[in-house]
Amino acid sequence: MSRAAKLRALAVALSLMWAGAAPAEPLRVSKSVSLRQAVDDLTLAAANHDMVLVKMQPIDTALVKRGFDDPHVRILFIGSETAVRWAEVAEPRLLNLLPLRLTLIQRDDVVLVLSDDFEPWRREFPDNPANLLLKAWESELKALFDDFVGQ
Repeated sequence: MSRAAKLRALAVALSLMWAGAAPAEPLRVSKSVSLRQAVDDLTLAAANHDMVLVKMQPIDTALVKRGFDDPHVRILFIGSETAVRWAEVAEPRLLNLLPLRLTLIQRDDVVLVLSDDFEPWRREFPDNPANLLLKAWESELKALFDDFVGQ
């Protein structure tokens, strides 16, 4: 299959996937759980969407060692082979966004989860299959966040 045919097939698949989704909005949710439970719940939610936890990066340890207060922050990297394959076809520069990054911030008994902002990337590729792919990733993250909150 030629690159052009692959791009057309990807564009059709992504447009069908995106057709029923809501307009873009900031991707953030909160939940009353411990930071450890939030990581477990997000890992489970990611698995429900054929994604895996690639890495968890605690920010706290390095800052506390340097004399700062513990900020109670974790960064999770989640991904899937499918996302990589789609990015390779649609726009290889999108591989810079993978694995997808989630930032967890604990304040008292509530954990706030934030994703990266894809809007600047969508503006970079306004009429390109990459734009559809970014919208599909946002839609998938929204569904993942809904699962996380619903657990």
